Amino acid sequence: MKIITLSATLMLLGSLSVALAEASVDAQIEAIKNTTSQQERVRLTNEFKTTLSTLSQEEREAAIEKLRSGMDGDGVKVRERVRERVRLNQMDETRERQENQRMNQNQVGSQFMQQNPSITPDPSGTPNRFMNNR
Repeated sequence: MKIITLSATLMLLGSLSVALAEASVDAQIEAIKNTTSQQERVRLTNEFKTTLSTLSQEEREAAIEKLRSGMDGDGVKVRERVRERVRLNQMDETRERQENQRMNQNQVGSQFMQQNPSITPDPSGTPNRFMNNR
């Protein structure tokens, strides 16, 4: 009789601990999703990781899946912002590279004109006549 009572008590405690762990995991995921501060998010994520370390493999996988599914909307927004930032940086680099190329070509053209004074420049030209910049 004692063994049955002890077994039933252990099963009840195990069920309660699983339910509490699941509630705790859900609460932690919600807290991570709802925080706006990066430092707070890191702290909550570290706490979540500590909680994950106490769970069984199946519970851990379920908790991670909940976290991923809850964060997908945020992940998409972050990826879109990163893509936009990369695109803008590439445009800036391209613009800068083109400007440097234009300056280098004008400099080479000016040096050529200085080294070959017998060549008469086009009177309708401008100082940037080498690249047809007006």
